[in-house]
Amino acid sequence: MSRFRNALFAAASTLFVFGIAPASAQNGAPPPTDVHTSGDWTVRCIHAQSTFCELGQVMVERTHNTKVASISISYIPKSDAYLGRFSVPLGVAFDQGLGLEFGSFRQAGLKYRLCERDGCYVTGLLPTQLLDAMKSMGSDKGAMDIQMIDGRKLQIPIVLNGFGDGLDLLKKWTVEKAGGAAPPAKK
Repeated sequence: MSRFRNALFAAASTLFVFGIAPASAQNGAPPPTDVHTSGDWTVRCIHAQSTFCELGQVMVERTHNTKVASISISYIPKSDAYLGRFSVPLGVAFDQGLGLEFGSFRQAGLKYRLCERDGCYVTGLLPTQLLDAMKSMGSDKGAMDIQMIDGRKLQIPIVLNGFGDGLDLLKKWTVEKAGGAAPPAKK
């Protein structure tokens, strides 16, 4: 599992939120990449030793041009599931966890798994209800709710414009680039 996780995150590093570049990028030549923008979301596939695709969005504080938060989603064809990684600023209160709001979908208390110098992360398989809520909202905004250790509560907006189309493309590209057939549709 650790080997898979390291390969997964190393390949994704040049995309949105990770800090380690693949070996080919360290040698000066970036790996071939497919990129497509869908509204406020970007689908990227990096072709290194294997191909890794993800859908992501980075929330930036425009005054200082600083990353505030990010979301990256990858598709796992073998299990027809999606893996998500939500990044928030350092200084969050661990006991409160991360909250997500998308229309009537609410989930609170998601536990942070890791903090690095660029933020704290919640990772895990994404429930179908969450993805359905994000897709059904069209161009509306969702939010990540966090509480800082000093007690401040912050709501980080997530723009959903293009999310549904981006998620469909992520699945298509992941399956195509893995050289396999798409899993049967869930009933």
